Amino acid sequence: MANKTDHRQKTVKQVAEEDNINYIPFNIQWLDSSYQQTLLPDSPWQKILNDLEPALANKVRQQFNNPERRQILIELLGKLFHIRLLRSESYHPNSLRPPAMSEEYRRKLENEAKSWLQIQTHKSALEIGAAVTEDEDINKLSNDMKNFLEHTYQIVRKSLERYLYQVQQKESTKQEEQKLQEANKRKHLDELNSGSKLRSILRDSKTNSKKLPMITELSSAPYPMTSDYSDIVSSSVVALLKRDPRRVIFITEKLFGQQIPLSLRQFIWTECLLRVEKKPHDYDLSLVELQIRREFAAGITRGKTDLKLTNPSSTPVTNLIENAVIETYSKVHALQPFLEEHHLRFTIKILNVLYTYRKDYEPYFIYWLLPFQLSYRDEANKDEEIYVIAMHLDLFVRHCFPEWTNVFSIASKIMTDLSTNDPEFYDHLKTISKIRTKINPKDFVAEIISLESKHSGSASQYSRDLMADPVIFLRKWIGEMFFGILNSNAALYLWDQFFMIKWNTQYIEHATKAVLYLLRDRFMYATDYDEMRKVFLEEPCLLHTLDVQAAFVHLALKNEDPKYIPGMNQRSYPAKQSLPQNSNYQQIINRKKAYLETIGIKDISLTLAVPVNSSVSGGSRNDFDTKSLTVDIQVYGAGEKLCDIGTESVPILREKEAAVQNWQRLTVDIPNDKLILSMKETRQSFMPTRIQALVIVRQRLSGALGHCRFPLYIPQKIGNLDTWDVTYGPVIRTLHPGMPPSSIDMIPDIPKIFATDKIGPGSTVSLNVFDPKAEQHFSQT
Repeated sequence: MANKTDHRQKTVKQVAEEDNINYIPFNIQWLDSSYQQTLLPDSPWQKILNDLEPALANKVRQQFNNPERRQILIELLGKLFHIRLLRSESYHPNSLRPPAMSEEYRRKLENEAKSWLQIQTHKSALEIGAAVTEDEDINKLSNDMKNFLEHTYQIVRKSLERYLYQVQQKESTKQEEQKLQEANKRKHLDELNSGSKLRSILRDSKTNSKKLPMITELSSAPYPMTSDYSDIVSSSVVALLKRDPRRVIFITEKLFGQQIPLSLRQFIWTECLLRVEKKPHDYDLSLVELQIRREFAAGITRGKTDLKLTNPSSTPVTNLIENAVIETYSKVHALQPFLEEHHLRFTIKILNVLYTYRKDYEPYFIYWLLPFQLSYRDEANKDEEIYVIAMHLDLFVRHCFPEWTNVFSIASKIMTDLSTNDPEFYDHLKTISKIRTKINPKDFVAEIISLESKHSGSASQYSRDLMADPVIFLRKWIGEMFFGILNSNAALYLWDQFFMIKWNTQYIEHATKAVLYLLRDRFMYATDYDEMRKVFLEEPCLLHTLDVQAAFVHLALKNEDPKYIPGMNQRSYPAKQSLPQNSNYQQIINRKKAYLETIGIKDISLTLAVPVNSSVSGGSRNDFDTKSLTVDIQVYGAGEKLCDIGTESVPILREKEAAVQNWQRLTVDIPNDKLILSMKETRQSFMPTRIQALVIVRQRLSGALGHCRFPLYIPQKIGNLDTWDVTYGPVIRTLHPGMPPSSIDMIPDIPKIFATDKIGPGSTVSLNVFDPKAEQHFSQT
């Protein structure tokens, strides 16, 4: 009997080990390796599994009165689960296959069972403390679950670091190869362009474009738009999402406001487009995508037949499309970086394929197409790439772009808000739009002109009054969906946000208002319609992407006053050569020039919730070293760092509370440091900007533990003078875990704490802002 039991246990163990070794869920080596490590026999996961499986098995048995449901549940739970917990239950796999059961009925039965299992598994996990409740209170997790999360975190972190190091070793070699390939590619393109029909147009356009300001990004940006490292992490996240697409909601909530790498962008965009086209069963997007591709291919075939075409990239409107593409890319400054023949020809082919499918072409398709060209590149499958991009553009046109009436409403609402909240800016735009007005109808797409002309009395009155109104330019921004307006990185950033919130028009309004306020100072310099027009059409593409991001987050996430946005524009502009005489321009500039008073910070105290010692991977975590704590204070105004200083004295542990649910609260004082912040002159702006302090709590060997921000100087008005009021006195702020984001304006109001963070909920920093001059005076008296 004992031998049979040992043999049975050995069989179960062999089955488990065989399943774990052979199961590769992500097809990414470092991620699959991490996954398999978490399943080792001595891992913390086994303790959770020992509690979770019996709880789930009890719920499953309640469904066994229905024979069909019993069979499908046993199949979904797997061979190992059946052997360990449901051995007494009979399993007949043939009863789930034809002729006993049709494929359609089986699919329905399987989808219902999967949905039920997911719900019951979550309930079982809640019962044993292995899942987070709706209020996301991590303290309700069991100690075993916390150990598992920490164990998994360490495994994933070390595996990723090891893999990134290997990538770094190969990077220098790859860079040299890429340089050689680019040189050969340029040489090949030059040979192709010789004798080309577009040769003279491209040459003249590039010559003219050299006279325009350069589209640049901040050289000091702390994080690049994309890199090998971000692409690796992005591809890994996508692999996880493909295993459970429902988690895309969680990912978009966490990433909203952030720049996202290419592979994650493709997944999020595609998920949005497919979901609005057809509601997938069981979140299986791959089947939906396959079906939509087949339908698009069938549509192309029908279009070829109807239009009597041999090639879908050559249609009756080919010449019209070609002329429009060449003219658009030649004249629009934001599109100048893509003024290459191979790109233009590629654009023309895609638009012709789309015409074959839709039998429809509009000039603004040129702008909407570019983001899909940049996001769905596939060098390995060039022929298929054309149809894939055309298919995605068609889905966007049908499901995502707002109705033109909504475009009008958004633009009008922004101008109405402007008249109420910033009448100085509004009145200035309305005034200069009527000075030396010379309108070029080609600036605007036909929809804006045709829709407006229907409501106008005469053509001349229409051209003069409506086409000169600043609201028309806002409609153009929205109608082109910021491509052809912003640089491609900034426009892609906004599209990422729009896809993450399913193209909610409220956020399109936030984006438009953000760009408008970033250019407020530039508009205030303009003196007539022509200068206003240049700011609307040529200045947005010169904005830095990080500034667009900070302004968008300021409105969309923080819902804060847009009056602070002009100070976020970090682009350096040439000084105005001449200003109108007898005007208030010089007065405005002079009064915005300001020097900030020196202030001090003292009495710094930290309240930190830190994880208590717990066994992880057979070891134990060392006691928290309070003596290695430091506090850095960085001051930011108008998008630039004004001051940076940190504590140097040894912190003093004042209080150490008893541990509660794996967290221990420490109170640490730094009484001997008095930090003096000497400010420099602030950058000129037509509007006063907030000056904020960024507090970063560090541990010398472990990096940043947490951060927060608080207003240090608040703008105020005394008569015609714009100045600042210092927030003297005590300040207490809740700490956000980890490193701060790339921009201080992107720090949310409420921290989000996870079990793997180095500090827990309730961690705070307190300090006292004082006037060094006043303190020195009182000490002398």
